Parts: sequence; structure tokens; C-alpha cells
Amino acid sequence: MERMKRMSKRSTFLLAVLMFLFAALPAGLIQAEGSTTSTVKWDSENPTTLNLGGSPAQLKVWNVKESGKEDVTQKAEWISGDSGILKVDKGLITPVSKGQIKVVATYGQQTVSTTITVKSPYSKLQIDPSGPFNLVVSGESKQLTAQGVLTAGGTEKVSGVEWISTNPSVATVEGGLIRPLAKGMTYIKASKDELKAQTIVYVRSSSQALILSPSASQSVFLGSSPIQVNATDVNLTGGKTDVTSTAEWTSSNPLVATVEQGKISPLDTGNSVITVSYHGLSKTLKVNVLPTIEKLVSSKASLSLETGSKTALPSISAYLVNGAKKAVQSDVKWSLSNESVVKITNGKLIAVNPGSATLTATLGAIKLDIPVTVQYKVLKLTASEKKYVMVAGQEVSVPTVKAQMAGGGTLDVTNQVSWVATTAAVTVGNGKVKAVSGGNSGIKAMYLNKYVKVPVIVEGTISTLTPSLSSAEMNLKGSQSVKVIGVYTDGKKVTLSNKVKWTTSNASVAIVKGSAIKAVGIGTATITGTYQNKSFNIEVKVTPKLLKLVLSNKNLKLPNGSSQVLSVNAVYDSGTITNVTSSAVWTSSKPSIVQVSGGQVKALAYGNSSIKVVYNGKTVATSVRVLK
Repeated sequence: MERMKRMSKRSTFLLAVLMFLFAALPAGLIQAEGSTTSTVKWDSENPTTLNLGGSPAQLKVWNVKESGKEDVTQKAEWISGDSGILKVDKGLITPVSKGQIKVVATYGQQTVSTTITVKSPYSKLQIDPSGPFNLVVSGESKQLTAQGVLTAGGTEKVSGVEWISTNPSVATVEGGLIRPLAKGMTYIKASKDELKAQTIVYVRSSSQALILSPSASQSVFLGSSPIQVNATDVNLTGGKTDVTSTAEWTSSNPLVATVEQGKISPLDTGNSVITVSYHGLSKTLKVNVLPTIEKLVSSKASLSLETGSKTALPSISAYLVNGAKKAVQSDVKWSLSNESVVKITNGKLIAVNPGSATLTATLGAIKLDIPVTVQYKVLKLTASEKKYVMVAGQEVSVPTVKAQMAGGGTLDVTNQVSWVATTAAVTVGNGKVKAVSGGNSGIKAMYLNKYVKVPVIVEGTISTLTPSLSSAEMNLKGSQSVKVIGVYTDGKKVTLSNKVKWTTSNASVAIVKGSAIKAVGIGTATITGTYQNKSFNIEVKVTPKLLKLVLSNKNLKLPNGSSQVLSVNAVYDSGTITNVTSSAVWTSSKPSIVQVSGGQVKALAYGNSSIKVVYNGKTVATSVRVLK
């Protein structure tokens, strides 16, 4: 619309100019024809550019004659091509908006025009401070200002700026003042004379949680006392504050229930949602206002369950004072007299242990008790021991027995099972198993209609226990098998290597796997084997393995009559290096040319020889040349 107005004004201006020129042509008054005795001219100091928002400027026109010139500014008629951009009055031009427009001055029958440019004094607009900003719901406001960057350099505060918030539900802005209202993000925009700037504002809550107590849906009878609900704010550091009296409370249906500072008053039957808001956080609570109830009835008068089984809670209905029957399953609160027998999980009754309990449905002041009986249903029994290996006269405790129930649960029934022995080779009773005589036997645990068997092997008594070695010297990472022979009291022999219980005095030196001793570190250890209270020891010494010998010098060249001392080091697999010069055996292949003893080499005569060094099965050699 504004654009159409400007076009209309410009059309009017151009029409006026054309009419004037049409009238002037016949009289031959145009300066270009040179027929006038005077000429209307612009003042050479007239401005051609104005800054928007700046002070008005004065244009001047002169009537120039041969005798001199006359200022006819106040006598001339002035026209602006678009007064929406520039206004003109007796040559005084006032900028209105950005743009470029022609100004025409008419004196007598002569017209002159000039182009005036109205521009902003600023190259751009910027917000100070620049942001982005992090504000808190209901917290302190933030004052912004708009700064114009001057084309000549520097900045200045700009007035008359239009401020808007792209999301006023999160934060509003007025005169550059930002007020945070709710959690979220918004852009704050500033505009002036087609120049624009913006910044981001994040509004966060000063709280991380809002907790209601009670938090579950509430059912209340018409005419009953109000329900008190408390609100607790949890701040960003975890601190808790009661905000019941300062939070905002609303009811979705005030005809049914009203709320004030957490106090919910029932007014009529129906449903309402109570909403509490604090620092940008909100919580809701459903309220069901019921007519007065006379009694509750259950779809099941009693319940019988097997351990491990589960079943849905019974359906509950209420008889109202008006005689109507209403389903109130979702409104009742459930409780149990004995949760070790049965428990409620996710709306299901789960039988835990055999016994009795009372399931109570409560709605307001009305209660209904439902008896619950739980009995076992055993799927199978399992014992903690797979088998026993014993000797005659030995006594051990019975294993732990657990019953696997229907539904996946288990129960320790060790003290409730009854035990029997499968043969006379063993006896069982008072929590003990006793081996009587040799042979294969077993014990059986019985519970309700299930049982589990545990084999018992009764061996003869061992009189002696003899290992295949009493000591072992080993290298690191070496292995040595041990065979253990046992002799029964009747003289029979048996190999017990894999039945012996092995222990070590130093697991960092030697351990036993199966029936083999493993060397794991340098040092000494005592390996002990035990079977039927008989034991033996094996002394183990682990030494490093010699890898090689290294001479201090090789390929010797000695003048005749001279000597040189050599040394030799032993390198072990443990990384140890030891000087064994004095312990090694030194020999010369030609003692008449080269003589050697304890590493001392002597050149006796011209010629070649070799020296060999031997230590613990390892050899190293070098050549020796005796010079003339």
C-alpha cells in the first residue's frame, strides 16, 4: 500500500514537470536556447545527500542576470518527488525515509531540479551486548540496546528501534528489556530504517524436577475432607524446597474440584486434572470425585495360588447410595497383610512362599478383605553337591537342596526335605552323611512330590601315599609330571595322581595343574599332596635356564710375547647376566702358540690358535693370531 502511495506521488510530480515544460516551450524560455536574459541556477553549495534522522538542510536557488544574481529561494515554488522520502518547504529539505528523489524548484517560468539521496548514517545495526543469553524462568530481566555502526567509523546508541521476540511465550521484549517467562529458545530482533540485528535467548528453569506427594491419581468421595498435595522443587544442585504455597495450582474442571495451595476440595462427581507449575516445570494429578459408596464387592471371594504363579487382581465394584453399581477397579488402593507370602507387582498378584495373607481393597473409608492362600508347586529339586567320594568312617554335611518352583522361582528347602540312603554303605540323618563300608551308594532328598539323588562313592582306606619324586629342580616355564601311588589297607595299589589335593607354599614359584608341577618363577617352593588325610611334600627349586655364553672380546691379534685378559658372561632366560670367567673351563687349541688360564691369554709364538670356553654345557670360542 505504501509503495502505491509513493508511485502516485511520483506520477503527480512528473505530470507537473511536463505541464510546466509544455507551457514554457512556446515562449522560448529554456536556458538551452539562450533566449532569456536571466537564468535560474542551483547554489553550488547545495547538499545532495542527507542522513536519515539528521537535521533538515537548506537548498538555495539564484536568479542570475548580467547585472548580478538574486537569491530567489523563498520566492520559488518547490516540489518533492516523494514526500514519503523527503519533504521540502521553501528549500528546507527534511529526510523522512531512505531513498533517492528529485526536488524541483520553479521561479518565473524557469525550472531546475536536483537529485537528493536520503541514506542511513549507519552501515549496520548491532545489539549490545551481543549474546547469546542464558536466562532463568521468572529470573532477572536483561536490558539490551541497539548500536548503529557509523559509516564514518565508531558506534552510537540508536533510538526509535523496533524490538520483537519470535517466541513471546518464552520471553518478551519491550524497549530492549527481555523478560524470561518459560523454558525454551527465542530470537530477539531489532530493526531501524531497514537495518536489522538479532540475538538468541535461551530460557532455562532453575529447577530440575518438581515432585508431588502424593503423586498417584486420587479418588475422593463427594462431601469428604479436602486432599492435601504437596509440591517439592529440586534445584540444579539437588537441593529440595517445599513450594506448595508458592507454586501455581489450577484445576481443569473447577465444577468438580478446586485447588488452592495444593488443597483439593471435591465439589461434584466427575473428573478433574490438577496442574501445578513452578519455574517452567509442571506436574499433573488426576482426581476422581465419586458419589458416596455403601460397600465394595469383589469378582472373587478368595484366591488360591501356587508358589511362583501370578494372577490378575480381582475386579472391584462399588454400590453407591443411589443404588447404582459402578466399576471402581482403577480407583481402589491395594495392600497386603503379609508380603513374604504374596506380593503385588505391575497389577499382578505373585505367590512367593506358602502361607496365608489378606488382600485389602480400599476406596476412601470403605475396605474389602479378600483371603489369599499360597501353596507350593515344585518342578524339581537340585543339590549343591554332584557326588561325594568318602572313605569308611568319614562323615560330611548333607548338601544344600533348592526347589525350583513353577514361574521360575527357587526356594531353599534343605531343612524341610527328608533324607534316605540308597544302600547300607552309608547312613544319613541329623544333617550328616556317614560312610560305613566300601562300595557305590547314594542319598536321596524328598520334598512333597519331588526328589533328588546324590551319588556317594565309599573307597577303601589308604595306608600309604607315595609320589614318584620327592624333589625337583626345574628351569623357568618347565613342567614335571608326578605319579602318586596309594596302597589300601588290604595291600592293593591304586594310582591317585588326579585325585590328590595339591597345594603350594609359593604360587609365584611353582603350581600344580592336574598332576604336573609348573615352574612359574625363580625360587623355591614346597608342593604338598593330600588324600584321605595322608600327605607328602615335594621340594621344588626353579633356576634360570642358561641360554648362551658371551666373550668380552673375539678374534684377537696379539704381538708375540704379549698377553690380554678376557671375560665371559652367562646369559639366562630370566634376563640375568652373570660373570662366570673364573668358573668356566678355558682351553687353547695350540698351547705352544697361545696359552690361556682363567681368561688370561698369553702369546708365545708366531701362528694361529683358538680359545674355547665351556660352562654348564654351553661353549663359546674365539680365534687368536700371534703376530711376528
